[in-house]
Amino acid sequence: MALIIEELNRAQRVQARYRMDGARYTLGRGYQNDVIVEDVHADAEHAEIHRGDDGHYYLRDLKSVNGTQLLGNCRDKSVKGTDVDERLIHSGDEIQLGKTHFRLTDSAAAMTPAVPLHSVENLFERLSHPALAIGLLLAVATSFLLIGYYGSARAFQWNIALNLVAGTAVGLLGYAAAWAFIGRVVRHETQFFAHLTIAALAALVYLGWERISGLLDFNFSLGHTLSLLNLAVLAVLLPAMLWCACYLATNIAPRWRWVVALLAPLSFLGVELADQVGNIRDFNEIPDISTELKHDNLMLRKPVPMAQFLANSPELFNIPIETDKSDKKDKPADTQTAGDNSAEESS
Repeated sequence: MALIIEELNRAQRVQARYRMDGARYTLGRGYQNDVIVEDVHADAEHAEIHRGDDGHYYLRDLKSVNGTQLLGNCRDKSVKGTDVDERLIHSGDEIQLGKTHFRLTDSAAAMTPAVPLHSVENLFERLSHPALAIGLLLAVATSFLLIGYYGSARAFQWNIALNLVAGTAVGLLGYAAAWAFIGRVVRHETQFFAHLTIAALAALVYLGWERISGLLDFNFSLGHTLSLLNLAVLAVLLPAMLWCACYLATNIAPRWRWVVALLAPLSFLGVELADQVGNIRDFNEIPDISTELKHDNLMLRKPVPMAQFLANSPELFNIPIETDKSDKKDKPADTQTAGDNSAEESS
Protein backbone atom coordinates (compact mmCIF):
# COMPACT_ATOMS: atom_id res chain seq x y z
CA MET A 1 0.00 0.00 0.00
CA ALA A 2 1.47 3.34 -1.10
CA LEU A 3 0.95 6.97 -0.11
CA ILE A 4 -0.12 9.49 -2.74
CA ILE A 5 1.16 13.06 -2.28
CA GLU A 6 -0.90 15.62 -4.25
CA GLU A 7 0.23 19.23 -4.70
CA LEU A 8 -2.77 21.59 -4.75
CA ASN A 9 -3.24 25.09 -6.12
CA ARG A 10 -5.38 27.80 -4.53
CA ALA A 11 -8.49 26.45 -6.24
CA GLN A 12 -7.85 23.05 -4.58
CA ARG A 13 -7.09 21.50 -7.94
CA VAL A 14 -4.27 18.95 -8.22
CA GLN A 15 -1.16 20.30 -9.94
CA ALA A 16 1.12 17.29 -9.45
CA ARG A 17 1.00 13.82 -7.91
CA TYR A 18 3.80 11.75 -6.34
CA ARG A 19 3.60 8.11 -5.31
CA MET A 20 5.57 7.02 -2.24
CA ASP A 21 6.38 3.32 -2.04
CA GLY A 22 9.64 3.46 -0.07
CA ALA A 23 10.39 3.88 3.61
CA ARG A 24 11.32 7.58 3.47
CA TYR A 25 10.28 10.52 1.32
CA THR A 26 11.59 14.09 1.64
CA LEU A 27 9.93 17.38 0.69
CA GLY A 28 11.72 20.70 0.21
CA ARG A 29 13.19 23.25 -2.17
CA GLY A 30 16.48 21.41 -2.64
CA TYR A 31 17.06 19.31 -5.75
CA GLN A 32 17.92 16.23 -3.69
CA ASN A 33 14.33 15.90 -2.42
CA ASP A 34 11.80 13.42 -3.70
CA VAL A 35 9.23 16.25 -3.88
CA ILE A 36 10.81 19.53 -5.02
CA VAL A 37 8.72 22.45 -3.76
CA GLU A 38 8.83 25.63 -5.89
CA ASP A 39 8.28 27.95 -2.93
CA VAL A 40 10.73 30.48 -1.52
CA HIS A 41 9.12 30.04 1.90
CA ALA A 42 10.05 26.35 1.98
CA ASP A 43 13.40 25.16 3.34
CA ALA A 44 15.90 23.18 1.31
CA GLU A 45 14.88 20.15 3.40
CA HIS A 46 11.54 21.10 4.85
CA ALA A 47 9.80 17.88 5.95
CA GLU A 48 9.89 14.15 5.54
CA ILE A 49 7.44 11.27 5.43
CA HIS A 50 8.65 7.93 6.75
CA ARG A 51 7.12 4.53 7.36
CA GLY A 52 7.05 3.46 11.00
CA ASP A 53 7.58 0.00 12.43
CA ASP A 54 3.80 -0.40 12.62
CA GLY A 55 3.54 0.04 8.83
CA HIS A 56 1.88 3.47 9.03
CA TYR A 57 3.21 6.69 7.52
CA TYR A 58 4.35 9.61 9.69
CA LEU A 59 4.94 13.26 8.80
CA ARG A 60 7.83 15.04 10.51
CA ASP A 61 9.01 18.64 10.24
CA LEU A 62 12.80 19.01 9.76
CA LYS A 63 13.07 22.16 11.92
CA SER A 64 12.05 24.39 9.04
CA VAL A 65 11.90 28.19 9.31
CA ASN A 66 8.17 28.49 8.62
CA GLY A 67 7.17 25.11 10.00
CA THR A 68 4.76 22.49 8.70
CA GLN A 69 1.06 22.97 9.34
CA LEU A 70 -1.85 20.55 9.30
CA LEU A 71 -4.75 22.37 7.63
CA GLY A 72 -7.42 19.72 8.10
CA ASN A 73 -8.68 16.50 6.60
CA CYS A 74 -10.94 16.40 3.54
CA ARG A 75 -12.48 13.12 4.73
CA ASP A 76 -12.85 13.96 8.42
CA LYS A 77 -14.09 17.49 9.07
CA SER A 78 -13.52 17.12 12.82
CA VAL A 79 -9.73 17.33 12.31
CA LYS A 80 -8.52 20.84 13.21
CA GLY A 81 -5.48 22.71 11.94
CA THR A 82 -2.31 22.71 13.99
CA ASP A 83 1.48 22.92 13.74
CA VAL A 84 3.20 19.59 13.15
CA ASP A 85 6.40 18.29 14.68
CA GLU A 86 5.59 14.65 14.05
CA ARG A 87 2.18 13.18 13.28
CA LEU A 88 0.58 9.95 12.16
CA ILE A 89 -0.78 10.54 8.68
CA HIS A 90 -4.46 9.85 8.06
CA SER A 91 -5.76 9.51 4.52
CA GLY A 92 -7.09 12.89 3.43
CA ASP A 93 -4.74 15.05 5.54
CA GLU A 94 -4.02 18.45 3.99
CA ILE A 95 -0.74 20.10 4.97
CA GLN A 96 1.09 23.32 4.18
CA LEU A 97 4.81 23.79 3.60
CA GLY A 98 5.64 27.48 3.31
CA LYS A 99 2.72 28.58 1.15
CA THR A 100 2.35 25.32 -0.75
CA HIS A 101 -0.53 22.95 -0.02
CA PHE A 102 -0.39 19.16 -0.21
CA ARG A 103 -2.96 16.41 0.27
CA LEU A 104 -1.84 13.01 1.56
CA THR A 105 -4.01 10.12 0.46
CA ASP A 106 -3.84 6.36 0.89
CA SER A 107 -3.55 4.64 -2.49
CA ALA A 108 -6.26 2.18 -1.42
CA ALA A 109 -8.75 4.94 -0.55
CA ALA A 110 -12.17 4.57 -2.12
CA MET A 111 -12.84 6.87 -5.08
CA THR A 112 -16.11 8.65 -5.79
CA PRO A 113 -18.07 7.33 -8.78
CA ALA A 114 -17.27 8.81 -12.16
CA VAL A 115 -19.42 11.76 -13.17
CA PRO A 116 -21.35 10.90 -16.34
CA LEU A 117 -20.88 13.22 -19.28
CA HIS A 118 -23.79 15.56 -19.87
CA SER A 119 -25.75 15.08 -23.06
CA VAL A 120 -24.67 18.53 -24.26
CA GLU A 121 -20.94 17.75 -24.08
CA ASN A 122 -20.80 16.69 -27.74
CA LEU A 123 -22.73 19.80 -28.71
CA PHE A 124 -20.35 22.08 -26.81
CA GLU A 125 -17.41 20.29 -28.42
CA ARG A 126 -18.75 21.19 -31.85
CA LEU A 127 -19.61 24.74 -30.82
CA SER A 128 -16.05 25.38 -29.64
CA HIS A 129 -14.62 25.29 -33.18
CA PRO A 130 -13.01 28.68 -33.99
CA ALA A 131 -14.26 28.73 -37.60
CA LEU A 132 -17.88 28.28 -36.47
CA ALA A 133 -17.61 31.03 -33.84
CA ILE A 134 -16.06 33.53 -36.25
CA GLY A 135 -18.57 32.62 -38.97
CA LEU A 136 -21.53 33.21 -36.65
CA LEU A 137 -20.04 36.51 -35.49
CA LEU A 138 -19.78 37.63 -39.13
CA ALA A 139 -23.34 36.41 -39.72
CA VAL A 140 -24.60 38.62 -36.89
CA ALA A 141 -22.74 41.63 -38.29
CA THR A 142 -24.06 40.96 -41.81
CA SER A 143 -27.62 40.58 -40.51
CA PHE A 144 -27.45 43.95 -38.78
CA LEU A 145 -26.26 45.59 -42.01
CA LEU A 146 -28.95 43.94 -44.15
CA ILE A 147 -31.71 44.81 -41.70
CA GLY A 148 -30.52 48.39 -41.52
CA TYR A 149 -30.30 48.66 -45.33
CA TYR A 150 -33.55 46.96 -46.36
CA GLY A 151 -35.62 47.65 -43.25
CA SER A 152 -35.85 51.42 -43.66
CA ALA A 153 -37.04 53.79 -46.37
CA ARG A 154 -34.59 56.48 -45.27
CA ALA A 155 -31.21 57.13 -46.85
CA PHE A 156 -28.81 54.53 -45.55
CA GLN A 157 -26.21 56.01 -43.18
CA TRP A 158 -23.12 53.84 -43.20
CA ASN A 159 -21.51 55.46 -40.17
CA ILE A 160 -24.48 54.70 -37.92
CA ALA A 161 -24.75 51.15 -39.27
CA LEU A 162 -21.06 50.42 -38.84
CA ASN A 163 -21.08 51.82 -35.30
CA LEU A 164 -24.00 49.52 -34.47
CA VAL A 165 -22.23 46.52 -35.98
CA ALA A 166 -18.98 47.33 -34.18
CA GLY A 167 -20.80 47.78 -30.86
CA THR A 168 -22.57 44.45 -31.27
CA ALA A 169 -19.33 42.64 -32.15
CA VAL A 170 -17.52 44.18 -29.18
CA GLY A 171 -20.40 43.23 -26.90
CA LEU A 172 -20.36 39.60 -28.03
CA LEU A 173 -16.57 39.38 -27.78
CA GLY A 174 -16.63 41.00 -24.33
CA TYR A 175 -19.30 38.56 -23.13
CA ALA A 176 -17.26 35.58 -24.34
CA ALA A 177 -14.03 36.99 -22.88
CA ALA A 178 -15.61 37.60 -19.46
CA TRP A 179 -16.90 34.03 -19.17
CA ALA A 180 -13.63 32.65 -20.57
CA PHE A 181 -11.76 34.50 -17.81
CA ILE A 182 -14.11 33.05 -15.16
CA GLY A 183 -13.61 29.58 -16.60
CA ARG A 184 -9.85 30.05 -16.61
CA VAL A 185 -9.86 31.00 -12.93
CA VAL A 186 -12.38 28.40 -11.74
CA ARG A 187 -11.93 25.41 -14.03
CA HIS A 188 -8.65 26.23 -15.81
CA GLU A 189 -10.54 26.01 -19.10
CA THR A 190 -11.29 29.11 -21.18
CA GLN A 191 -13.81 27.79 -23.77
CA PHE A 192 -13.74 31.25 -25.39
CA PHE A 193 -15.03 30.15 -28.79
CA ALA A 194 -17.82 28.07 -27.25
CA HIS A 195 -19.06 31.13 -25.31
CA LEU A 196 -18.79 33.28 -28.44
CA THR A 197 -20.72 30.74 -30.53
CA ILE A 198 -23.54 30.53 -27.98
CA ALA A 199 -23.82 34.34 -27.72
CA ALA A 200 -23.82 34.74 -31.51
CA LEU A 201 -26.48 32.04 -31.92
CA ALA A 202 -28.68 33.78 -29.34
CA ALA A 203 -28.23 37.09 -31.17
CA LEU A 204 -29.21 35.49 -34.50
CA VAL A 205 -32.28 33.86 -32.95
CA TYR A 206 -33.42 37.17 -31.50
CA LEU A 207 -32.84 38.96 -34.82
CA GLY A 208 -34.95 36.30 -36.51
CA TRP A 209 -37.68 36.77 -33.92
CA GLU A 210 -37.63 40.54 -34.53
CA ARG A 211 -38.29 39.92 -38.22
CA ILE A 212 -41.18 37.59 -37.39
CA SER A 213 -42.61 39.92 -34.74
CA GLY A 214 -42.40 42.87 -37.13
CA LEU A 215 -44.37 40.88 -39.71
CA LEU A 216 -47.02 39.95 -37.13
CA ASP A 217 -47.29 43.54 -35.90
CA PHE A 218 -47.61 44.78 -39.50
CA ASN A 219 -50.60 42.50 -40.07
CA PHE A 220 -52.32 42.44 -36.68
CA SER A 221 -51.14 45.58 -34.80
CA LEU A 222 -50.23 43.65 -31.66
CA GLY A 223 -49.44 46.71 -29.52
CA HIS A 224 -48.71 45.75 -25.89
CA THR A 225 -48.96 42.07 -26.81
CA LEU A 226 -45.80 42.43 -28.89
CA SER A 227 -43.87 43.76 -25.89
CA LEU A 228 -45.02 40.79 -23.81
CA LEU A 229 -43.99 38.37 -26.57
CA ASN A 230 -40.54 39.98 -26.73
CA LEU A 231 -40.14 39.44 -22.99
CA ALA A 232 -41.24 35.81 -23.39
CA VAL A 233 -38.56 35.20 -26.04
CA LEU A 234 -35.90 36.81 -23.84
CA ALA A 235 -37.13 34.69 -20.90
CA VAL A 236 -36.11 31.63 -22.93
CA LEU A 237 -32.89 32.91 -24.54
CA LEU A 238 -31.23 34.55 -21.52
CA PRO A 239 -31.59 31.60 -19.09
CA ALA A 240 -30.37 29.23 -21.82
CA MET A 241 -27.27 31.39 -22.39
CA LEU A 242 -26.57 31.71 -18.67
CA TRP A 243 -27.02 27.96 -18.08
CA CYS A 244 -24.50 27.18 -20.83
CA ALA A 245 -22.05 29.76 -19.45
CA CYS A 246 -22.33 28.37 -15.91
CA TYR A 247 -21.87 24.82 -17.19
CA LEU A 248 -18.75 25.70 -19.16
CA ALA A 249 -17.09 28.10 -16.70
CA THR A 250 -18.04 27.02 -13.17
CA ASN A 251 -18.17 23.95 -10.95
CA ILE A 252 -21.51 24.63 -9.28
CA ALA A 253 -23.93 21.74 -8.81
CA PRO A 254 -26.60 21.15 -11.48
CA ARG A 255 -29.42 22.25 -9.16
CA TRP A 256 -27.73 25.55 -8.33
CA ARG A 257 -26.82 26.01 -11.98
CA TRP A 258 -30.52 26.02 -12.82
CA VAL A 259 -31.26 28.39 -9.94
CA VAL A 260 -28.67 30.91 -11.16
CA ALA A 261 -29.68 30.53 -14.82
CA LEU A 262 -33.36 31.16 -14.07
CA LEU A 263 -33.30 33.55 -11.14
CA ALA A 264 -30.85 36.16 -12.46
CA PRO A 265 -32.41 36.97 -15.87
CA LEU A 266 -36.04 36.37 -14.86
CA SER A 267 -35.75 38.78 -11.94
CA PHE A 268 -34.74 41.60 -14.33
CA LEU A 269 -37.36 40.61 -16.89
CA GLY A 270 -39.97 40.43 -14.13
CA VAL A 271 -39.48 44.14 -13.37
CA GLU A 272 -39.95 44.99 -17.04
CA LEU A 273 -43.00 42.71 -17.22
CA ALA A 274 -44.59 44.44 -14.25
CA ASP A 275 -44.06 47.81 -15.94
CA GLN A 276 -45.56 46.56 -19.21
CA VAL A 277 -48.60 45.08 -17.51
CA GLY A 278 -49.08 48.27 -15.49
CA ASN A 279 -49.14 50.37 -18.67
CA ILE A 280 -51.69 48.23 -20.51
CA ARG A 281 -54.66 50.10 -19.00
CA ASP A 282 -53.17 53.54 -19.66
CA PHE A 283 -55.31 55.50 -22.13
CA ASN A 284 -53.56 56.74 -25.24
CA GLU A 285 -55.37 59.13 -27.56
CA ILE A 286 -53.20 57.95 -30.49
CA PRO A 287 -54.14 54.44 -31.73
CA ASP A 288 -51.33 51.92 -31.20
CA ILE A 289 -50.91 50.63 -34.75
CA SER A 290 -47.95 49.55 -36.87
CA THR A 291 -46.48 52.33 -39.02
CA GLU A 292 -43.99 50.16 -40.91
CA LEU A 293 -44.01 50.10 -44.70
CA LYS A 294 -43.75 46.60 -46.13
CA HIS A 295 -44.35 44.97 -49.48
CA ASP A 296 -47.93 43.84 -50.07
CA ASN A 297 -46.69 40.26 -50.47
CA LEU A 298 -46.03 40.27 -46.70
CA MET A 299 -49.71 40.92 -45.96
CA LEU A 300 -51.17 37.84 -44.29
CA ARG A 301 -54.83 38.90 -44.30
CA LYS A 302 -57.11 40.43 -46.93
CA PRO A 303 -56.96 44.23 -46.90
CA VAL A 304 -60.14 46.28 -46.46
CA PRO A 305 -60.89 48.78 -49.28
CA MET A 306 -60.71 52.43 -48.26
CA ALA A 307 -64.37 53.10 -49.04
CA GLN A 308 -65.51 50.21 -46.86
CA PHE A 309 -63.17 51.27 -44.05
CA LEU A 310 -64.55 54.85 -44.13
CA ALA A 311 -68.10 53.54 -44.20
CA ASN A 312 -67.50 51.43 -41.10
CA SER A 313 -65.44 54.04 -39.24
CA PRO A 314 -68.36 55.50 -37.25
CA GLU A 315 -69.05 52.09 -35.77
CA LEU A 316 -65.35 51.71 -34.94
CA PHE A 317 -64.54 55.10 -33.47
CA ASN A 318 -67.80 56.84 -32.47
CA ILE A 319 -68.10 56.06 -28.78
CA PRO A 320 -71.32 57.34 -27.18
CA ILE A 321 -70.72 59.44 -24.08
CA GLU A 322 -73.25 58.94 -21.34
CA THR A 323 -74.03 62.10 -19.40
CA ASP A 324 -74.75 61.96 -15.73
CA LYS A 325 -78.37 62.97 -15.10
CA SER A 326 -77.52 64.13 -11.62
CA ASP A 327 -75.59 67.04 -13.15
CA LYS A 328 -78.81 68.49 -14.46
CA LYS A 329 -80.49 68.30 -11.07
CA ASP A 330 -77.58 69.86 -9.26
CA LYS A 331 -77.42 72.99 -11.47
CA PRO A 332 -77.48 76.27 -9.47
CA ALA A 333 -80.74 78.19 -9.43
CA ASP A 334 -79.24 81.34 -10.96
CA THR A 335 -78.03 79.28 -13.91
CA GLN A 336 -81.56 78.04 -14.55
CA THR A 337 -82.97 81.62 -14.20
CA ALA A 338 -80.40 82.98 -16.59
CA GLY A 339 -81.38 80.29 -19.01
CA ASP A 340 -85.05 81.20 -18.69
CA ASN A 341 -84.36 84.92 -19.21
CA SER A 342 -82.31 84.29 -22.28
CA ALA A 343 -85.16 82.18 -23.63
CA GLU A 344 -87.68 85.03 -23.05
CA GLU A 345 -85.45 87.57 -24.74
CA SER A 346 -84.98 85.37 -27.74
CA SER A 347 -88.75 84.97 -28.01
